[in-house]
Amino acid sequence: MCILSGSQMRSAEKIAVENGTSFEQLMENAGMGAADAIRRRYHSLLTSGSNILILLGRGNNGGDGLVIARALLQWQPELSVDIVFCLGDQLSPLASLNLSRLKEYPQVHLWTEMEQDAIDRLCKKSSLILDGIFGTGFHGQLPESVAMAVRAANQSSAKRIALDIPTGVNGDNGIAAADSFQADYTCTFAAKKPAHILKSSRSLCGEVEIIDIGISQEILKHVSGNITLLSPEMIRKLLPARRPDSNKGNYGKLLIAGGCQTMTGAVLLASEAAARCGTGLVMAAAPEHALLPIRIRLPEALQYPLPLAKSGAVSADAHSGLLEKANDWATGVLCGCGMSLTEETKLLVSTILESCHTPMVLDADALNALAQIGAEKLKDANAPVILTPHMLEFSRLSGLNIREIQENRFEIAARFSEEYRVTLVLKDATTVIASDGKLFMNENGNPGLSKGGSGDTLAGIIAAFLAQGVSAQSAAVCGVYLHAAAGDIAAQKLTEYAMLPQDVIHCLPDAFSQIT
Repeated sequence: MCILSGSQMRSAEKIAVENGTSFEQLMENAGMGAADAIRRRYHSLLTSGSNILILLGRGNNGGDGLVIARALLQWQPELSVDIVFCLGDQLSPLASLNLSRLKEYPQVHLWTEMEQDAIDRLCKKSSLILDGIFGTGFHGQLPESVAMAVRAANQSSAKRIALDIPTGVNGDNGIAAADSFQADYTCTFAAKKPAHILKSSRSLCGEVEIIDIGISQEILKHVSGNITLLSPEMIRKLLPARRPDSNKGNYGKLLIAGGCQTMTGAVLLASEAAARCGTGLVMAAAPEHALLPIRIRLPEALQYPLPLAKSGAVSADAHSGLLEKANDWATGVLCGCGMSLTEETKLLVSTILESCHTPMVLDADALNALAQIGAEKLKDANAPVILTPHMLEFSRLSGLNIREIQENRFEIAARFSEEYRVTLVLKDATTVIASDGKLFMNENGNPGLSKGGSGDTLAGIIAAFLAQGVSAQSAAVCGVYLHAAAGDIAAQKLTEYAMLPQDVIHCLPDAFSQIT
């Protein structure tokens, strides 16, 4: 499934018009399709004498609402319809056209410049409230006239239906105003928008249904910059095959370098996650303190002890040996989990980028080291690189503040990936992947994953696929999806409160079972 921003959706509409479908027909298709979906879902609320309230803006989103009103009245002539002009009655040409078509229905009542108590009365008597104010065109703050109407709607017992995007929600980045419309159900047209997926806004959308408006899938897929939603079908196609006549040598060798005197669990979590994802051999390269739990919990892992510097981090004396293992033994490298940030670790990251010829994942303190070295160092890399920063780590890497990243995450992730020739896994409640000019996002996952060690687990999963020879893009896509899927299974079994990253690892077999 492709996800389109507001501007990309307008591009798709323009292409459809150039191919012979008029804007008027697209609006008619949108309204009629949404009306049919609303009728199927809420037929018990559309009986004789029921009242529908439509909150109307000036633009074509309001026009869609007017087509819906006409379609529902044709189906049930005994309905009563109240239309409130929340931004004045100067409508777009198409919205005006569809308003004129409603004038033959005496049960349609138009309202302008309403006071709070009048809006409250309309909301209380209505069984359905349709939000047709802004759609995908909103950003910034809500005008008070709109906020007043939305507050009344949110406090009513009516079923609330948003058209395309709930008013108050930025469709492109999911940032919501304080008085955003709280939809029970959203009819979105042609394709989902980022706000339907991003967890910051998903709850405001309620259940989302895509309404076909006559724009072909070929047009939608070829709109520049669209985002692909991860799915089980996609992951099934990307997973490396397991051949009947294979041996461990066919499934890669992963070197995991990390750990320090005070952080001993990160390399274990990464190693255990990698071993659960099909890697032929996993070697944990870490100080003795970090290898002890691996000896107890993961006998399958090879061990490569690393000396400590006085700082408690991996000594610079270990760098040449690590580089030799990375180049001569490994087919994939993961660096940074629990490594700490010191002069020695900054030197290690710099050395790996300059001299390692094996595909690599840089996570955690490797990213913090890179931020201090400078992202320009990525241009020295001699092998594919995957970066897995959370928002704060990416803020350090990019020099941008977190709010700016959240408001423009797709554009910024794509630009960073292209400039530094890396696959970027930008971790957040909804993770975004930017790779080779393509963008991906995941819909699964839950707040139970918001715990220390979750990032180490994800890094291990991604690195496991990278070591098995799949592309950096495919490794990131498979890793992000399976980590979140295993997290959802863990939450079902243990609750979001009680689940731990190690539980997510134990649920990976169930996640694989769902897609293979």
